[in-house]
Amino acid sequence: MSDALTLTKFAGLLRSGVDLDKAIHHIGGIPNDASGLRYLLEVARDAGSKVAYEIDVVADLFMFKERSLQRIAVAHAGPKASARLVIWLPLLTLGLAQLVGMNILEAITTKPIMLLSLGFGLLLLLLAKILSARLIKRAKPVDSAIGFYLMGVALESSGGASLNQAQNRATDIYLSVFGSNPSNEELTAMAQVALLVEETGARVGDLLRRQAEQLQREALVAAEIKIEKLSVRLMVPLGLAVLPAFLFMTVIPLMVSMLGPK
Repeated sequence: MSDALTLTKFAGLLRSGVDLDKAIHHIGGIPNDASGLRYLLEVARDAGSKVAYEIDVVADLFMFKERSLQRIAVAHAGPKASARLVIWLPLLTLGLAQLVGMNILEAITTKPIMLLSLGFGLLLLLLAKILSARLIKRAKPVDSAIGFYLMGVALESSGGASLNQAQNRATDIYLSVFGSNPSNEELTAMAQVALLVEETGARVGDLLRRQAEQLQREALVAAEIKIEKLSVRLMVPLGLAVLPAFLFMTVIPLMVSMLGPK
């Protein structure tokens, strides 16, 4: 079950009057392998049972996040598959040439220059593979916890805590779950919301939810931009290494095998 569905079920149990601890038990307990979900459930337990509406909002945020990550993962798979195909293309071409009777293997074993050309081409392919793997790894989508601290403060506030108490409790639980303090970006957003609430008396929960959603959207858009840039950046190792490798591993052996003793 996805985190969004888990939270939706959790909120439904709370609205039905189920005790908080029993509701957590019915959804399988607080998970250790999903830090974001664990954090929000820990905050909900600390805040009390009056958080069903807030949990519904968090579930919607999780649903949007999961859909975006799925879309990003699909977009990420395209450049990754293309890089693999292009890197294997010289070897596939050699194999096909051998199958159609061009005696590539004989040319390679009888002419030292062919071995040198093939070896240099393999080194270029290895270089292209290493560089492509690094670029793909950098662009790989990650599960960001940005915005969770703000949602934690909103949950604590909806449970009846003052804003200062909510911040302290949410920070303590965040440190316990993630092993670090919230990001400077979230702390800055929290300070801005606190100042706005003090000046205008606006509802802190609504402001925090909107700010958390905005931070999540910005993080997901940044991930999508990374994927779009990946397709362009992959042209560098493919152009500088794979194309010369194709020349050394395919064009030269084919020419030698066709020309024969000449």
